[in-house]
Amino acid sequence: MSLPILYFKHPEPDRYKHRLYPVFLPFAGCTFQCIYCSQEAQTGQQPKPLEQMVQRLNTNILLEFRKNRKPFSLGFFGGTFTALSRPNQKLFLETALELKRLGAVNHVRCSTRPDCMDQGQIRLLKDYGMDMVELGVQSFDNRVLSLSRRGYVGKEALNISRLLKKNGLELGIQLMPGLPGSDAASFSRDLETTAQIQPAAVRLYPCLVLEGTVLARHWSKGMYRPWSLNTTLTLTSNALLRMWLAGIPVIRTGLAPEASLLPRIKAGPWHPALGAICRGRALGAYVTAMASRLGAGPLKVLVPKKYISDFWGHGKENEKLYQRSGIFRENVTRWNHELFMLADHATQLP
Repeated sequence: MSLPILYFKHPEPDRYKHRLYPVFLPFAGCTFQCIYCSQEAQTGQQPKPLEQMVQRLNTNILLEFRKNRKPFSLGFFGGTFTALSRPNQKLFLETALELKRLGAVNHVRCSTRPDCMDQGQIRLLKDYGMDMVELGVQSFDNRVLSLSRRGYVGKEALNISRLLKKNGLELGIQLMPGLPGSDAASFSRDLETTAQIQPAAVRLYPCLVLEGTVLARHWSKGMYRPWSLNTTLTLTSNALLRMWLAGIPVIRTGLAPEASLLPRIKAGPWHPALGAICRGRALGAYVTAMASRLGAGPLKVLVPKKYISDFWGHGKENEKLYQRSGIFRENVTRWNHELFMLADHATQLP
């Protein structure tokens, strides 16, 4: 039965937006370089002495906190945090804990590999007030993991994910669609597994071929073929909506466009607005699904002002999509409301 009018929220789950202070530790703790990895290019930073980094983060956070009294979320990214020596981990953890006690930090997270976590490591992180662990899972598919030389299997990643949640830590999962051996089917299975785990957050990093990596050598010899941009945009925008509908926030889609990154990209689905394109397509797909529940068009649409850009999509690409559902530009209005509204042609707008 069709409806005359329909109100709905944006499908993205609500989430607390932390004011993030990122600390990048390029290759720190890494026992080997992953075949796709170029941390200097991805973060725009060169490795520095750890003691110097600890002192700098402490000084910077305290200075900023004394100015405006707004706490930070502190994140340790870029290397394999839990593969650092215990003394080096404690350098950062003790500083983070003290900043928490002072009120300058209200959330601490780190990124690491599934095979560099165990119960003892979890206990250490919890003892020092760690809130979230982001696992660079990349894929749960054993073939993809093997071809990408990750050094663990999908079951290990799954078990550690569950163990982190069981111990009361927030879980983040990072997926890398387009790795060697990856295809639409394996990526779909990765998303299904992720939805079952229900992490607190997900990052989607489509695989790029970066200069100086093993993957670049494989690509140059014809041993690896990256996903096309069109395939990546289609599958990643579908993944974004799939995670939203599972109640899982996606906190990053694609690598940040660091100046050091762009000249190092040899091949792969790079686009500076990849995240915005995927957000627009995901929302467009959701709106048209909602429109199918109404009677015959043309439809009248009210869109929250803050979502108008995503509603039309990158370069207004959603316009043709909407027309097939009876939604035309002249029937779309922005309004100061959190909800979207769709109505059939006979309904009086509020």
